[in-house]
Amino acid sequence: MSRLTILEELLSNLLNEAKDLSAALVVDLDGLIIAKKSNGGFDEELIGAIMGILEQTISRIKKYTETSFGSGTLNTNEFQLFYVELSKVTPAIFVMVGDQYSNINQFIPYAYIVTEKISLILNNRETPVNLPKLSNTAEIIFNPDPNVHYGNNNINKIVVVGSEAVGKSTLVEMYRKGKFEEIYKPTIGISIKEKKLHISKDYNLCLYLLDLGGLKSFAKIRKFYYNYSNAVLILFDYAKMETFNKISDWIEESRHFIKDKSIPIVLIGNKIDLAENREDFKIQAQNLADQYNIPFFETSAYTGEGIDELFTYLISSLL
Repeated sequence: MSRLTILEELLSNLLNEAKDLSAALVVDLDGLIIAKKSNGGFDEELIGAIMGILEQTISRIKKYTETSFGSGTLNTNEFQLFYVELSKVTPAIFVMVGDQYSNINQFIPYAYIVTEKISLILNNRETPVNLPKLSNTAEIIFNPDPNVHYGNNNINKIVVVGSEAVGKSTLVEMYRKGKFEEIYKPTIGISIKEKKLHISKDYNLCLYLLDLGGLKSFAKIRKFYYNYSNAVLILFDYAKMETFNKISDWIEESRHFIKDKSIPIVLIGNKIDLAENREDFKIQAQNLADQYNIPFFETSAYTGEGIDELFTYLISSLL
């Protein structure tokens, strides 16, 4: 199956869920359309109007190559547009289009799930094109398997945050699949992974791991997902002191947006296999964890060390 076919199927799934949208497009930074789908059919006039609105934004992104414009909304008398720049790794833009009566803003958090999948597809990485269902208020419905009994307390959403390239995605994949993901690609918005656990004959548990992009420009999107969470994992990189220096900011961000103050927050020092002064670093990290009264774990997303202990603790705190 070609990338175009996969992208078009993904965009169709988006429009099936977000029925208020008129269209969805993926364009490159030269303004050429990579993939497109609409609810009412495209014509040249519609395409011309949409691309005309985008032209100035695309020109700015190309001109200021060191600057990421992240995302934004554009409004005219006829259209509302929301766009996301996929990043320098994936030079393209995802665009949602609504008419002047659409409430396009309600779909922005959902759009970042689509954005991450687009980025994976354009980088020739496998990803399912199915999307989580939306409620009438455009909130994500978490429903792992209608054929298996899951009570409300058996479905838990774990938010995973931290600076860019600290190993959030690789830790999630190591826990889910027991293997190291060798190709690095920054998470553009949000990646949702599922882990089903059979605790006993009559007790099943499902964890949704919400891997949130670490770029500063995604802070406005992360706030929507903190309130989905039953727990928050905050990672830093043992090989990069600067990621540890930002941990207080991540803790304050999560505490600011989480309404339920009983939600556990866990500090994780990742990449211990790369640590040069592990014991000294561990003391600093433990002191910071004690300061905020949160647990601290050490892990390696490369070897798997410490990951089982981390999730055993986490699951026991959620049961």
